[in-house]
Amino acid sequence: MNQPLSPEVRELAQQARQVHARLEELWADEGVDQLSIFLDPDIYSVLSEIKELSLNFIRQVAALAGD
Repeated sequence: MNQPLSPEVRELAQQARQVHARLEELWADEGVDQLSIFLDPDIYSVLSEIKELSLNFIRQVAALAGD
């Protein structure tokens, strides 16, 4: 049986959705992805991994609310 989510968890999920949108905006729209031509490949690889780990965590938190 599922327990109702607390307002705090719902708020956290909403904030995660906002952070997700902003991260995607920064990465694509603001040209972070384009920095690959200027950065050392190892540094860019680390940034990409940070992005993916962050997005995965954000998606999990956002999914807590289930809406």
